[in-house]
Amino acid sequence: MMQPLAFLGDSHITYFRSAAERGLFGSRAISVCEVGGATAVGLRNPNSATNALQIFRQALGQLEPGTILVLHLGEVDCGFVIWYRAQKYGEPVERQVEESLDAYFSFVDDARAAGFSRIVITGATLPTIRDDQDWGEVANARREVTASLRQRTELTLSYNRELHRRAEARGLAYIDITEEALDPATGLVREAFRHSDPCNHHLDESLVGFLWASRFSQCGLLS
Repeated sequence: MMQPLAFLGDSHITYFRSAAERGLFGSRAISVCEVGGATAVGLRNPNSATNALQIFRQALGQLEPGTILVLHLGEVDCGFVIWYRAQKYGEPVERQVEESLDAYFSFVDDARAAGFSRIVITGATLPTIRDDQDWGEVANARREVTASLRQRTELTLSYNRELHRRAEARGLAYIDITEEALDPATGLVREAFRHSDPCNHHLDESLVGFLWASRFSQCGLLS
């Protein structure tokens, strides 16, 4: 019997939902818990604005034993919160990165202690909001951060390398699609991966969902 899959994350979890709806994860039982705007650093705060920690904990409590838990967070951290908090508190960006990752893996460790032995950490989605972009709800909400798209991209790549290292240190699977999504000529997200709606900061749902499912299969996570 195939193990169920449970996806927990921010609004970028939509890529996995899209793939599941198209049957790309097979016929196994699948659940998706999406908290729009959820941050990794917010997982240390039970009173965060999104209430992500409590929502995710509740979701874990409803899962069947043996469920493979897939976590997808970090885009909001790398694209906004880390920069905003560094500016607000006059602290190095590196310190905010550590706080985000520490909160993330505190949640991971709690999930492991609760009996989830198969946890997959996925790389945070690359940023798409262009420099000086002032249209779109999310771009407008993040206008206080002055970090360029290149800076946000480089931070995401660094963040993902640390996600990989910490996952590996715990014997957990780590996968991402950076190789496919990053344009080697520009060092930024490929134009073909952008959403057709210029106001939507998500990537192309269909294309990216297919890539994630393919990577799961290549890594033997669907067997």
